Amino acid sequence: MDFFNQGIPLGRWFRITVVIHWTFLLYAANELFLSRDPRLPLGISVLQLTLLFGTVLVHEFGHALSCRAVGGEALHIILWPLGGIAFVQPPMNPTAWLITTVCGPLVNAILWPVFWYISNHMLSTDMLVGNNGPVAQYIAFGCILMTEINRGLLLFNLIPAYPMDGGRMLQEILWFIVGYGKSLMIAGMVGVVAGAAFVVLGLGWQDITIPVINLHLGQKGTTNTILIIIGILCAMQSWGIYQRSMEIKGWRKN
Repeated sequence: MDFFNQGIPLGRWFRITVVIHWTFLLYAANELFLSRDPRLPLGISVLQLTLLFGTVLVHEFGHALSCRAVGGEALHIILWPLGGIAFVQPPMNPTAWLITTVCGPLVNAILWPVFWYISNHMLSTDMLVGNNGPVAQYIAFGCILMTEINRGLLLFNLIPAYPMDGGRMLQEILWFIVGYGKSLMIAGMVGVVAGAAFVVLGLGWQDITIPVINLHLGQKGTTNTILIIIGILCAMQSWGIYQRSMEIKGWRKN
């Protein structure tokens, strides 16, 4: 965990240390001053970044606190450009691990409809227009952003690509059915394929739309560096758990 120790402590809540990684500072500087559309007010960009990573932090606390609730340990949360990581260690059984994993996206599943209702109420009362003042308009815009952020985080995290929540949930559900070793093997293979698919989407060779949930990934002919990085990380981590399943298989034979 040495790489993830290189950051700035933001504080300690519920006996959990929260650290913002130094790479996040580079990412934030790029988003706010280099990549930002000059027509977009700086305040809006700051609001977007703050709400996004604030929501990610709450998501990670969902993992950490639920891990504690099932008798595990959770001492550390890291925020970095690709989101957040909660370093958790639930008891070694599929129920505890599945509860720990599910409670992250569950946070987004609760916040999404809450902010959808609030933002639609604000729109219906014309809070975004008229003489309500900039503070009221920022609040209304923030609620709309929170609707989209929680929707996006929930749907993206449920993609069955390890180590995202969807991939972990796949492995933990399979753990009940086929055992720990085989669940790692299957989730690892699925994750490698999903990681390769992210790279293809990120390179702009293809895009994908799921109309039922209105989820769109990639844009044909356009490179998306974040998707490429996520794809590489997914493939590497998934290959790692596949190899671990082979080691478990070999150990049991000996």
